[in-house]
Parts: sequence; structure tokens; C-alpha cells
Amino acid sequence: MPVYKDKSRNTWYISYQIKDPVTGESKTTKKRGFKTRREAIAAEKEIILENTRSSSAPFSEIVSLWENASQASALVIQKHREHFTKRFPFYDQPIDTISKADLSRWRGDLAKDENYSTTTKNLTISYVKGAFRFAHEIYDIPDTSQFLKRLKATDEEAMQEFEVWTVDEFDQFLSVIDQPIYNAFFSFLYWTGCRRGEAIALQKRDVHDHEAIIKYSQRTQSEGLKPTKKRNVRTVRLDDQLWNQLQPLLKLEGDYVFGGLTGLSPNMIDVWFRRGIKESGVKAIRLHDLRHSHATWLINNGVNIVAVSKRLGHKDVSTTLNTYTHLLESTDNGMMDKINSEKSCHNHATA
Repeated sequence: MPVYKDKSRNTWYISYQIKDPVTGESKTTKKRGFKTRREAIAAEKEIILENTRSSSAPFSEIVSLWENASQASALVIQKHREHFTKRFPFYDQPIDTISKADLSRWRGDLAKDENYSTTTKNLTISYVKGAFRFAHEIYDIPDTSQFLKRLKATDEEAMQEFEVWTVDEFDQFLSVIDQPIYNAFFSFLYWTGCRRGEAIALQKRDVHDHEAIIKYSQRTQSEGLKPTKKRNVRTVRLDDQLWNQLQPLLKLEGDYVFGGLTGLSPNMIDVWFRRGIKESGVKAIRLHDLRHSHATWLINNGVNIVAVSKRLGHKDVSTTLNTYTHLLESTDNGMMDKINSEKSCHNHATA
């Protein structure tokens, strides 16, 4: 049920469908004269609520209410629409007519669809479950989605490992980044393991004494500061070279370490990252793989897995273990080499 601006009258109105109780046919009607968008949205909610009491609201309408209640950003709403319209065939169907059998068949068909990754499919499933959960908690509509489970990654996906840069490769990349702020930004990602949004959101007041306190994340300038992915706060210690590199940025105007007044644009970060890869000739990786590169360097240099997990901001150490299992196997071989070497030296000494 969209909300519209009547520019000629400088008011807001809503457009919605009602069903004729005699013919059963639906027709579109409008309600006008709202002075503000907020008033129109409130009226929209009341009408949908009345529909849910007396009849069945479309799944799409429940999604709109869910988004309003959770204060979803425009970016999140856009993402929801993409997932629902592309991969959920019941989007416009009355929610209380979507049965467990329907959802079970849908999950099976989704699992077979080769056009999307398992990660994308699971995100769609999570959005569907979120809308159903909201409908149940607020409007007492039965939650038929509770049984839905995440799909398992395919064998090919499970075998795919992320790409990382060695220190030499990163230095080669960094050598062509001649803008100090982007040079420092990429250095921060590589040598702290922070996520892109966390680095964009980093505030000057949270950087002191060779430490950065990671409190926020920011996807876009318009969205502003949000909690971190796991909604926790962590302190990341900075090495001397990185600390010194940040000093000129801390003296610039504005609250953001990277960008000053507003923070760096994700689009421009991507532009500089791709340009650096092309001009330096290093192998192409994703920006997020700078985080994996840092974790890989730590583990390969014998840093305790608990310390690595804490530095990366993982919810628990099991996440770190699952992500970097292949590295732990290689460090296990290194451990045995050290044990054998130690025993060999000891035996020679006592012979």
C-alpha cells in the first residue's frame, strides 16, 4: 500500500485495494488530505490492520509494516524487494494462505535453482522468516515458516577458499595508491582486519594511544552511523607505522578519521581499490579479503586463535575456527616440524 505526495495540493495520500463483499472483486481506492507523510503512513497501518482482522493481508503488505516497524533504511527495503520479487513466488499472496507445504516446496525449488549462490538463497529465506515472525508477533497470524532451515553450501562452494594477499603483494598494491587518505584506509583494513563499514564509520574521538575503538559501522553517507555487525564494541591495537600514518588525518576538520566531515564513499573506495589492482598488477581479490589477509597473516605467524577472533570481532571463536580451518591445518604441520626439530636437537645434545 504505497504512500504518495500530491504535489498540486501539497498533501499526502494512500492508494489501496478493497474487496467488494458481494462480488468478491477488488477495486483500487484512495484516501487523501494527509498533511504529512507520517500521518499517511499511520493511516496506512490502520487500514492494513483492519484488513488483517477481517480478512487476509497480502504478504507484501506485511513486509511493508515489518519494515516500518523496524525503521528499515531505503537500502534495506530495496534489498528486501529484490529478494522477494525474484525468489519468493508468494509475495502478493495473502499471508494466511501460504501453508507449510507451500513453503516446503518453495525451499526445495530454491535449493535446485542454479542461478543464485547458497548465501543469496539463505538470505531470502531469512527475510521470509523475518516477515512471518513479525506477522505472528504483532497480528497473531500463524507462523508457518518456523520449520524453514538454511540450505547447505554446495560441494563447489565449500571447496572455494577466499583469496588473500601476502605483505609483499599488499605493499605492491599500496605503492600505486597516491592519495594519502585511501592509502591509509587500505592500510587500516589490511593491518587491523576491520570491516569496510567499521573503518568508514571510525570516529576521531575513538582513536587514541595506539588504539581504535570499533563501535560503529556505516554503509553509506545518507544512512549514517549504525551499530557494528555483531552489535558489540571492541578495541583494536594499532602498530606504530599505522598509528603514524593516521596522524595527519586526525588533524583534519570533521569527526571521521577517513573523510573528515562525512566519511568516505563506498563507491569511491571501490574505484580506488580496482584502480590499484589494475595499476599494480597484483592478483584480483575482493575488498573484504583484506580482512581475510590480516587473519591469515596472524594465524600463519602463530598468533593465538582466541586473540585473532577477538581482534576480528567475531561473536565467538567457533566462527574463526570454521572460517580458517585450512590455515590451522597448515600451522599444525608447522607445529609438528618444530617439535621434531626440537627433539632432534635435544637428542644430538644428549648423545
